[in-house]
Amino acid sequence: MPSAETAVSDDSSAPAPAARHPWVWAVLYFPFGLSFGFPSIALGYLAARAGISVSAIAGVVGMTLLASGWKFLWAPIGDYTLTRKRWYVIASATVAAGFIAITVVPLSRATMPLLSGLVLMSSVAATFVAFATEGLMVHNTPVQARGRAAGWFQSGNHFGQTAGGGLGLWLMRHAPEPWMAGAGLAAVLAVCALPLLLLDEPARALHGASVGARVADAWRELVGIVKSRAGRIALILAILPIGTGAAKDLFGSLGPEWNVPADTVSLVLGLGGGVAIVIGCFAGGRLADRVHKPFAYALSCALGLLACVVMAWSPRSVSGYAVSTLFYTFTLGMVAGSFTGLVLAIVGHSAAATKINLFFALNTLFTLGILRVDGWAHDAWHTNGMLYTEALVGVAALALFAWLSGKIRGSELPAG
Repeated sequence: MPSAETAVSDDSSAPAPAARHPWVWAVLYFPFGLSFGFPSIALGYLAARAGISVSAIAGVVGMTLLASGWKFLWAPIGDYTLTRKRWYVIASATVAAGFIAITVVPLSRATMPLLSGLVLMSSVAATFVAFATEGLMVHNTPVQARGRAAGWFQSGNHFGQTAGGGLGLWLMRHAPEPWMAGAGLAAVLAVCALPLLLLDEPARALHGASVGARVADAWRELVGIVKSRAGRIALILAILPIGTGAAKDLFGSLGPEWNVPADTVSLVLGLGGGVAIVIGCFAGGRLADRVHKPFAYALSCALGLLACVVMAWSPRSVSGYAVSTLFYTFTLGMVAGSFTGLVLAIVGHSAAATKINLFFALNTLFTLGILRVDGWAHDAWHTNGMLYTEALVGVAALALFAWLSGKIRGSELPAG
């Protein structure tokens, strides 16, 4: 029986993928990461300075995870309707409009519900950026090169969350008018769409078929992967509360506790975090190429739990903040690269975004739960209590997976 490391679902009728250098996936996926990074870093830090509680900030940031947590429900729209490139352009423009709207709303306790709604709108639009990029990546990347593509793909996502978020904070603090920060981010999104010109567009699935036929095909693809042993292993790893990196979304609001100035937070979480997470993504992808993919993911998650303890023990200084957050961010990149390598090993060409986002969405949905737990734990037991809580929950989850891994059964996925 093939493992999740070797089993590949593919369609013999699918056109031979045209190889593209994987840097294009980093650029195209950057806007999706920015839809997380801008609220968590920029709004998180500025809201904390405005005296808004960490739990309230977690609620706004959680809107990004809420959209991603349920995106598999509408992923078939991206697979079965417009072309991938058209969806990308429409979604990017919507995200850009959302960013501009967010920057003109003043930060206060009274505006938190409005900001939550705007962040949710931008995040839903950003899911279609993800669907388009995933479909184009699967079509334009040979199966044997998908591990390498996974590292570049996730590096773009997380560089957007880190460097993109840091850029948003810098613009919010230094632009003459708040809306200019949103306009600057919108310009970045426009540039990210340029690699679309280099890519082949996959044929539209079931073009001209009824809605019912398209829904049935998406369901058939999902059922097939869920019935396989490889798919079930990936699903369990996706839903366990490990590798969530939830504390990272609150790092912007924790800056004042380490006595870190805003511009330093922007540099550490932005450029520094972007470099750290990109290195981590490549390290996770390499690890997944060398060892059994589920083990690579579990090992990356364990390193992330260690990073929680390192941060709790770090001195409350600029250097302590920088070293501990960058180490945590590096491990998060390893988690993303290894998990994406696992998922891309078991999906084929058909309904690619639908199947990919079943795993990604469930992983994100459970991250939302840990983010809320982190917010509550911080309010109850302060920062160290939050970090220890995340670490202990993760240790319990890893122990559960070790117990379950030998009991998982399922069918084989068809080889490509």
